[in-house]
Amino acid sequence: MAQVGAPNSGVTEADVLVVGGGPAGAATAYHLARHGVDVLVVDKSSFPREKVCGDGLAPRGVAALLAMGVDPTEPGFERVDGLRVHGDGVSLELPWPALATFPSYGVVRTRHDLDHVLLQRAEKAGARVWERSEAVDPIVEDRWVRGAGILRGERDDHRERLDVRARFVIAADGASSRFAGRAGVRRDPTRPLGIAARRYFRSPHDTAGMFESWLNLWDGSRLLPGYGWIFPVGDGVLNVGAGLLNTYQAFRDVSARRVFDLFLQQLPPEWELTEEHAAGPLLSGPLPMGMNRRPLSMPGLLVVGDAGGAVNPFNGEGIAYAMESGELAAELLHDALVTGRAGVVQLYGAEMRRRYGRYYALGRAFVRAIGRPWVMRAATRYGLPRRRFMAFLLRLMANLSDGKDGDAEDRIMAALVRLAPEG
Repeated sequence: MAQVGAPNSGVTEADVLVVGGGPAGAATAYHLARHGVDVLVVDKSSFPREKVCGDGLAPRGVAALLAMGVDPTEPGFERVDGLRVHGDGVSLELPWPALATFPSYGVVRTRHDLDHVLLQRAEKAGARVWERSEAVDPIVEDRWVRGAGILRGERDDHRERLDVRARFVIAADGASSRFAGRAGVRRDPTRPLGIAARRYFRSPHDTAGMFESWLNLWDGSRLLPGYGWIFPVGDGVLNVGAGLLNTYQAFRDVSARRVFDLFLQQLPPEWELTEEHAAGPLLSGPLPMGMNRRPLSMPGLLVVGDAGGAVNPFNGEGIAYAMESGELAAELLHDALVTGRAGVVQLYGAEMRRRYGRYYALGRAFVRAIGRPWVMRAATRYGLPRRRFMAFLLRLMANLSDGKDGDAEDRIMAALVRLAPEG
């Protein structure tokens, strides 16, 4: 445990303090630093480091990489041209839609590598980065978050404490987000939460540049509201995982490990997804969905990425929204720093709701519906065989649209989103 009472060795200052060096924090820092803002990123880990994730980025995530100047065609990224979906005896290959707004491909890269690449991009843009530095408590004065107490060092029993004073603070410390919690951010229990487990395997199975997803996860006679995935990491390594939604009535009785084991049991034995072919341990974690944290902003503090519960409830995608919310926070902070109008940053929560609120509300209705086994059973039985319907559903679930300038499917998507309540 971190020793909050460690000796205080002084004070450091920055315009913006970013707590967390994952995709959300790195994107925030990059977009601030390229405007010349003095930004300091602190993370309790040392990079590169392991992270529980499916490692897949759909076209929306690729666009966020490009916005940070990352080339997703360089070595280390595995290109993915679409989704191969399985269920109820049916398999369909669905290419990503050809759009003007987003690339027509996705990529896979382990979070071990990707997060390091993104943090290096932020550092190259001018951000300062402190690894092995844990933000243990916010500094609050007159109800304004003005920095954080930081513990630095590799050993918990021998760490120095210092204060970082900043004009603004970003909480980007992931799903648990203890820092944001200490500042008063709380999870909304009415909004969905997922759990997922993943493991790497070496396998002769060739995914042929596709995401693969299974929609029929059975626990005995019970069809679970979740899915299993296999994503190609490269060099014969697969990211294999499964997730479950808390809208399932018996959610508390099923662990992420159990869902993962059930998924493995239904896969063909010739894929060799066995213990002897495992390339790492089984790891699991939560998926905070649909902006299930409140508030997203308070005086001096903005909450981005998984810390704000920004995971897409339709498909569990979090990296794209982590990076997008970080970029939005950077835009507002830069405006506030340039103009001196600190109140501008309080627009962040409203802008997040404007961008994602109705879409996430539609997603929340979707996960509530499939939490009923009979709905999930009907969806897989009658929806999967219909290619056109599934292609549209892929587009909707991945939030891929050209908006008002798009085609008929984009207009249908827009109409569905407009019918949803404000998030």
